[in-house]
Amino acid sequence: MTTVDRFPTIAVGARSVPGRCIWCREPIDPLTGSRTDTSHVLNQCLGNADQQILPPGVVCVACNNYFGAKIDPALLAFAPLRMNAALLEVMNPKKHRLFQSSVLGLGPIPDAPSTVINVTLTVSPTKLSLDLHEPNVGRYEDEYELRRLRLLSRAVHKFLVESVAWHIHVRGEGEQLDLLDGAFDSVRNWARYGQPQGQARPWLWAFQSQERLPQSWRVWPVECADGRAFGRADLFGSWFFADLTSDSGTVLQSLSETRPAPNTYRFSDTIQDAFSS
Repeated sequence: MTTVDRFPTIAVGARSVPGRCIWCREPIDPLTGSRTDTSHVLNQCLGNADQQILPPGVVCVACNNYFGAKIDPALLAFAPLRMNAALLEVMNPKKHRLFQSSVLGLGPIPDAPSTVINVTLTVSPTKLSLDLHEPNVGRYEDEYELRRLRLLSRAVHKFLVESVAWHIHVRGEGEQLDLLDGAFDSVRNWARYGQPQGQARPWLWAFQSQERLPQSWRVWPVECADGRAFGRADLFGSWFFADLTSDSGTVLQSLSETRPAPNTYRFSDTIQDAFSS
């Protein structure tokens, strides 16, 4: 990656922030709070009370509000994430209640948080089916027309970019990486503006385990390979992975070079096995 427009960072206490929104690149002042506020990497309703929050000076108020109202709900509605969060009894700290009180409408959550799950996944170009065998029993099907798939893609890319930003500006990991760099323009334009208007930007998803659910979620520092940057996150048993720098014309080829893994699916304008021929 080559730096196109590198802006000076602003020191706030022991850390530095861009002083420009990583999405619209408009100036924001973290010292006065002008046009900027804290931004949750993952929506607060999924238990992110204070663990992973971007400080002022990284995302502007306008972009933060837009994502919260228009884009984030697509990820929160993603059926496997909702199912696992319900089984683990994830709490919404803002409202002091469970994120979900039932498992995809198949029945109430178990009396105690369930870490064991038995589910069969079936995908078709526009449908995701979950046959749950344990602890609840039943089938849940979700139809994904093009608009839903595209909003979901934007939500996943937004989440992964802000995961990288959290590692840079809160953890101090990968500080040499500049998210305002022109290399990120393609993913920035897709997540924030839905541009270009062609095929949804592809990304990969998988269940980490078909038997035991992890009790928490984790976002990873950026992974760089062959001049490309990748984002990854593990959310309550779901694995999300995306190329954050390739342009729309080459991102599919980039993801196809990823090492194959079982139960991995590629989402774009369709849902399919990630490594099928």
